[in-house]
Amino acid sequence: MSEAFEKAPDQQGESAEEQARPLGRVARKRQEARVRLINAAARLFREQGVEAVTIGAITRAADVGHGSFYLHFKSKHEILLPIMMEDAAALDAKVQRALGAEADPAVILATSARYVGISMVRDPLWQWFLAEAGVPVETVRQAIGAFGTRDFKAGLARGRFQVGDLEATAVFLFGGYVSVLLAGIKAEDPERLINQAAAIMLRTLGLEREEAAEIAARPLEDIL
Repeated sequence: MSEAFEKAPDQQGESAEEQARPLGRVARKRQEARVRLINAAARLFREQGVEAVTIGAITRAADVGHGSFYLHFKSKHEILLPIMMEDAAALDAKVQRALGAEADPAVILATSARYVGISMVRDPLWQWFLAEAGVPVETVRQAIGAFGTRDFKAGLARGRFQVGDLEATAVFLFGGYVSVLLAGIKAEDPERLINQAAAIMLRTLGLEREEAAEIAARPLEDIL
């Protein structure tokens, strides 16, 4: 599978076996502090804007010592990735519940792309990140790439997607998707733009124009 859809490395650098082991008291306290920092930063960033929030404000809101912040993150901008990864995981869980028993990988991929895109262009924190960081393909890939990989693999395995050059297709799709998100921030009708991008994505994966357009235009449940 192309790196364009690969999951980010675990933030703690641990293996699955190590993560499964019970944490000691010190490690548990440290993990709890990290979670509080992430939650506090996410709330403050959305309320006040990233640039206005200081590390001191984050540690006070998290009830964590100022110096403890640097045990987990080098800067307040570094905390953005775990925030986005947690947001993406929570959103994916909502999408999977909404899809229910849906079995068509094309519907799953397009619907997920639409929900994720709409959620991101509505979210002030994602708006800031996309606009201020230019086109942060790598960071967005780390945040949502695992879910794209899963849906992409399912379509390939079942023969629903027909791809000539896997690497080039994956890079093209993900880079184009992030560019659409960036454009969607200022678009008069971002949902229409995202729906069109989902249709283009399906056509790139081998679906016919009419079917791709129909799937990308299906009504979405209000889960956001």
